[in-house]
Amino acid sequence: MKFEFFFDTDNFAFKVDEPTPCSVCFKIGIWFDAGMYPGQTDIECICDSCLYSGALIELEIEPNDCAESDTENSKTIIYKTPSLPCWQEHEWPFIGGQYPVFERIASKEDFTDKQEFIEAYIPEDTDVDFDWLWATLPNERLKNYTEAGNVSVYLFSLAKRKYWFFDCN
Repeated sequence: MKFEFFFDTDNFAFKVDEPTPCSVCFKIGIWFDAGMYPGQTDIECICDSCLYSGALIELEIEPNDCAESDTENSKTIIYKTPSLPCWQEHEWPFIGGQYPVFERIASKEDFTDKQEFIEAYIPEDTDVDFDWLWATLPNERLKNYTEAGNVSVYLFSLAKRKYWFFDCN
């Protein structure tokens, strides 16, 4: 299933390790791990179809947080998109009045050079050591989130531009 704001859910979304019943429809499969999703109800996992259809709205479970909460796009991100594979809680970026698509955890291969990397930074913090972060980035493209290290750069795209923020374990 294709999610509007999360490009590669098969490789970069947290999923349960073994076939488990969806906590909503009870269909068995390797579903999104929802054990850490904040909300009024606790569930173990949710299948692609239930998440995509908005089943979490009624359960008041919010896998993501974003700047606005009353637009269709913000509701899609909050309730109908897998959580970002981050160590800490992060608000979904909001750039020029739009939400970008989460692509993957980045590597040096995702940027033409260090300058493009620096220019794509979403300023959450003004005191960033770009030299250290660039040196920390894996050289080769990651196949999935399990290949990420203790420092991860989360790559987004919007209107053919790249954006990123980072997180540490």
